[in-house]
Amino acid sequence: MINGCKSLHAAAWPAILLAICIGATAAVAQECEVKIGAVGPMTGGGASWGLSAKAGAEFNAALANEADGLQMGDRRCKVKVLSFDDLYTASGGAAASNYFASQNVHATVGPTSSPDTTGFRTVAKRNGQVFFNATYMNSAISPEFPMGFHALQTPEAWGRKLIKEAKDKFKFKSVMIIAPNDQGGSDSGKVLNMMYGEVGVKPSLEYYQRGTTNFAPLAMRVMNSNPDTIETSAVPPGDSAILIKQLLEAGYAGAIGNLGGAGSAPILLGAGGAAKLKAFYWLETSPVDDPGVIRMKVDYERLMKSPAPENPLFPVMSVAAEQLLHGISIAGTDQDAEKIADALRKMTPESRYLGKGGWRGKAHYGINQELAFPIGFGMVVDGKKIPVKRIDIPAE
Repeated sequence: MINGCKSLHAAAWPAILLAICIGATAAVAQECEVKIGAVGPMTGGGASWGLSAKAGAEFNAALANEADGLQMGDRRCKVKVLSFDDLYTASGGAAASNYFASQNVHATVGPTSSPDTTGFRTVAKRNGQVFFNATYMNSAISPEFPMGFHALQTPEAWGRKLIKEAKDKFKFKSVMIIAPNDQGGSDSGKVLNMMYGEVGVKPSLEYYQRGTTNFAPLAMRVMNSNPDTIETSAVPPGDSAILIKQLLEAGYAGAIGNLGGAGSAPILLGAGGAAKLKAFYWLETSPVDDPGVIRMKVDYERLMKSPAPENPLFPVMSVAAEQLLHGISIAGTDQDAEKIADALRKMTPESRYLGKGGWRGKAHYGINQELAFPIGFGMVVDGKKIPVKRIDIPAE
């Protein structure tokens, strides 16, 4: 019994068998693997955010592998995705970073919210990990965490424009901003409070305990305050549907805004369809009716054998994964976070689906590591949903 090619002298083999041995050795030498992580809440109220990060990472890995792997110098390497459910908590974010470190993963798509990003980034700095987060917290990226990149744009980039457009359409003069009573809710709530006020809408803030499943008491407080519109963008998608259902059951007839990352689906679910809503306006973190996003979803279904996630954060995290893999390819390594981060900073972001983008963030965060790709703005007017408007975001 012969144990492998190395155990035999070449002269003992016919030429054709020698060629097979040499070819097998060369094939082994060419084998390589690139690993990236996907992190966010994948269960609970924020699950659609984390699952969007996972889907975006896995889709781009599949695209790379379909093309015989990611170009790494003179080799093409298979891309593998490892995922972690951080449970929407700071401790979960820290645990995610340590898990990825144990698996030699130094680049991730996600975290996707403020609590998990807060826990993740400090540990990721120690573990040497590049990451694209998708939170609206005030310090989503900063010079203190140079390996952190932002997958979507701060409300400072689009907030006043969208609020003004909604105000002009629906004629509201007061807004109640609803948010959970933790860092994620308070950071978003304060920014929205400021922006609505600057556009001439009188704001108020109403906080609730994260984990609430019965919003009837909150609905009564909203009814007693009688705001012209309510802003729900800081409310996780799973909570939004329950909140809206109970608000409408309590008799709320004002406008509803959702200038966060959840899109229209949770509100429409809670309302029982667009026909039940008089006035609804929302941010789409990607231009969901754009031909490029539609083509992305078609490609996803072809490769992944299932429909693409409907959450509008999916295209955002897919584009972030695309940039991350491009940075890894330029750096020629998936193990050196500093090289990957440097490659990302020097390249011009570009998506096969949305075209050329850019970097921004210096004015707001002090660091130019926020992707600038188009967003969308949607409205329901008198029970009719109109097409989502594409809004381009300038680079800095």
